[in-house]
Amino acid sequence: MMLLSLFTVLFYMPLFVRSLLQSHSSYCSPRYIRHAPTTQLYISTKEMSEDVTTSISAPIDNRTVTILQRGPNHIVAWKPPAVVCHHSGWTGSRAKLKRGEEPEIPMLQRVRDALHDIDTRSVGEQEQQLPVRKVNLIHRLDRGASGCLLLTYADDADDDKSVDSNKSSTTATLIDALQSPDSIKTYVALVRGEGILRGEDFKEKGWFEVSRPIKDESGVEKDATTLFNFIGGQPESSDDNGVINRARMSIVLARPMQGRWHQIRRHLNGISHPILGDTTHGHSKTNRAWKETRNLPGERICLHLARMQIPPNDEIPEGLDVSCPLMDDMLDMLRVYAPDVLETALPKLKQEGILLDADREYEVGKYTIPEELLEVQLKNQMLNDDGKAEILLQGANFVIADKPPTVVAHHSSWTYTRSDPRRRWKEPTPMLQRVRDETGKRVNLIHRLDRGASGALLFAFAQDNNSENSEKASCSITKALIEAMQSKDATKTYLALCDGDGMWNGADYLNKGWFTFDNPVQDENGKYIEDCRTDFQFIASKTMPLKEGDADEGRKITIVLARPHTGRYHQIRQHLSSGTLGHAILGDSSHGRSRTNRLWKKKYNLMKERVCLHLIRLQVPATDYTDDIDVLSPLPPDLKKMLRIFPDLMEQARPILAKEGIIV
Repeated sequence: MMLLSLFTVLFYMPLFVRSLLQSHSSYCSPRYIRHAPTTQLYISTKEMSEDVTTSISAPIDNRTVTILQRGPNHIVAWKPPAVVCHHSGWTGSRAKLKRGEEPEIPMLQRVRDALHDIDTRSVGEQEQQLPVRKVNLIHRLDRGASGCLLLTYADDADDDKSVDSNKSSTTATLIDALQSPDSIKTYVALVRGEGILRGEDFKEKGWFEVSRPIKDESGVEKDATTLFNFIGGQPESSDDNGVINRARMSIVLARPMQGRWHQIRRHLNGISHPILGDTTHGHSKTNRAWKETRNLPGERICLHLARMQIPPNDEIPEGLDVSCPLMDDMLDMLRVYAPDVLETALPKLKQEGILLDADREYEVGKYTIPEELLEVQLKNQMLNDDGKAEILLQGANFVIADKPPTVVAHHSSWTYTRSDPRRRWKEPTPMLQRVRDETGKRVNLIHRLDRGASGALLFAFAQDNNSENSEKASCSITKALIEAMQSKDATKTYLALCDGDGMWNGADYLNKGWFTFDNPVQDENGKYIEDCRTDFQFIASKTMPLKEGDADEGRKITIVLARPHTGRYHQIRQHLSSGTLGHAILGDSSHGRSRTNRLWKKKYNLMKERVCLHLIRLQVPATDYTDDIDVLSPLPPDLKKMLRIFPDLMEQARPILAKEGIIV
């Protein structure tokens, strides 16, 4: 029996991992395409413009909306779970922005932007001539639910009273059509319970009716009828040790005859079969068990509008019959925890026209997040710093952490007064303490990064509990890594955003490739150091147009790669700001241009106390205690936000970065 259990765990482990990844990443953004990879892949504007339809299994950028069907007067979008249909007083009070998370973008705005993106890609250079068309919701789905979402184009009559009043009835006509007795909305729900109540087996009844009044949000009681069909279920079972290996659950088809508040959820709870994940009408202990042990996502209600059928009407003369494939999360729960139930239900799902996989290609469009919301998100990310370290790579004797900007590598006399609790604010926890707390071991710094810089930071473990002389061993490890870092075989590749266009005093640095710069720099005391060398490559630049009344400063940006051979005080920053190169790093208050920095903070999201210098790749040769180290540090959110303003700049830089082994 133990061998059988071990085989079961190993067999289903990939599904556990995929479901867990989706629960933490894919529900924060709309990448809900059937079998799409969980990794975020970049699709260039050129690639996206080649075809506005995308295979359901194709890798897609994370801010996209899938359009299941559309016509002259209607749109059916694929709504993912954990996304609201529209803003309301309730969604406005959510604390996502305050926590520094991605702001709430409802389906109404997502679909509007996605349709505009699809249409503008189809007309190419005439993009600016197409206005953004507004859309209206015809019905709603609960935040945690998923499936078909019907919308229509908002008529121009809403804004222009001179337009024929008949056109303003599009939304009302479709609402009436959806509410007619001939319309059918078929939901798939995963519920607690095996389909038996007081000796009555629902699975043998086929379609049956539940009619119970339901109170709306105002407490007014209204008639409500729902048809249900229990198409598969299983009882709870345990192994020899009493551990539950089979949860009590069923698959239910539901067809509401009206659209009352939480109608399906309340009716299923009324027959003692609440929907899994329903925190309002469900069973809290069951939901907690599914979330903790069976990968049910936190904001998921296992209810999916799988098929929508509307009879012919004035706005859709041919009628509507559209299906939305079941979500991967619900399918994985069935495949892992109730495979027999799924197998039993498959014929009935097929008979009802429920899709498990997409049967064709769908249009996919991108949506955008307003810049003002991203600005608030970024500020709150810094305010809500949890003091934790993100580990990029860890070995037996070393660890590499991702240092965020505005965090010091270690405390010093300079940071002491800043962290004085009597001051209005205090210094964020230094990286040395963060890594120690994250790993549970004392660590030594191998190198440092400026407070305003970011990127990969290497530490050696300062103790070895397996060694008889741990103090001596940890000193040897630290010394070996410092020597390896200083050797000619070590490479530290920085990415810098600089003020300039790649030209200075007649020199074209953009077409120069890699070159070595060896001007002396000053140390902390103002003394010049001669032995100082840095390799640079200017890879992309952009100049913003000069608008009337604007100053000439702050219009130019260049992406530069830097590889220092020596580790002098502010070496890269001093070299780039020198009179020879003339490309000071943006945000550099010591060696840069203060007026330019102020303009970038005001207009282009440059973060306060930020130096736009990021250690993006760290390569260290092997030592007696460590193997070769080669690690990439992803661009932090603040730099991504700045570069998002200049998409053509990143298009220009990506091929060169890729040659250097850097993917952004």
